[in-house]
Amino acid sequence: MMFSNDGFLTNKTSSTNPSQTHVFTSFPNSAMDPDDEHFGSQSMHPPDSERPLLPLPATSTDSKPEQVQVWQIEYYQKYFEVDTQQVLERLVASFTPRPNKSYFDSTFRQNPDLYGPFWVCVTFIITVAISGNIVNYFHLPDVEFQIDFSRITLSAILVCLYWWLMPTFIYFFFRWRLNRIEYTFLELLCLYGYSLTIFIPVSILWIIPINWLQWTLTFIASLISGSVLVVTFWPTINSDHKRLSAISMLVVLLAHLLMAVCIMFVFFHISDNNINPKSVTTIATTILSSSPITTTTTKKI
Repeated sequence: MMFSNDGFLTNKTSSTNPSQTHVFTSFPNSAMDPDDEHFGSQSMHPPDSERPLLPLPATSTDSKPEQVQVWQIEYYQKYFEVDTQQVLERLVASFTPRPNKSYFDSTFRQNPDLYGPFWVCVTFIITVAISGNIVNYFHLPDVEFQIDFSRITLSAILVCLYWWLMPTFIYFFFRWRLNRIEYTFLELLCLYGYSLTIFIPVSILWIIPINWLQWTLTFIASLISGSVLVVTFWPTINSDHKRLSAISMLVVLLAHLLMAVCIMFVFFHISDNNINPKSVTTIATTILSSSPITTTTTKKI
């Protein structure tokens, strides 16, 4: 017996080899009936309507960025993403005016921050309060050194009022006059915060009770820092009426000078009649001495 071409057994015997009883010539293509094959394919692959619908996996293109509102802390997070090198560059640039180059555009137009301005203002407040207490100690006889914490509150009010009121004024002035928003309010806060950098060392030198020196330091610091603001704002306001542009920049400069004069008068200014000549040398030696050896000075009355 042997398989025929259609795969079924037959009684034919091979003539070439009588001893061979079975010759396998071919196998059937499938042992499954065509109807069974069709049924199996349907059971293994159900129609699309019967397949369970599963949600597609989430991808980066499907997710939308979360909207952050102004009153949320996350909104201000980007204004504190700066490193030490960036802050140092902005501190130095705040009192080095460069003609024909905007301090704002060249320094922090792409990444304004509030970290540097915040600590500049805090440092300025503390140095003004401490220096003012030292001035009172040297010029009030028979009084022990005591820290007057009300001076910290007063200096904080003066500095913070200027830091917030001037950017507010500039913001609404540009919006009213130019009918556009050239600088955001937070960018102006950044600009004015850094502009107070130069007054930190000046507030320490204000301790020296020399009238002309205090006034000279006040005018020089205000002129240098204010000129940086004028150079920054001038390209924006220059397209407007020339006379109005000059007056507005003069107001910015005078406001800067007025802030410095107010702080100098409130905390450091002492009339010539109340100055103790013997204490001038002691104060100047204490501030300007750079010797590493610690010296002890006594208060002379």
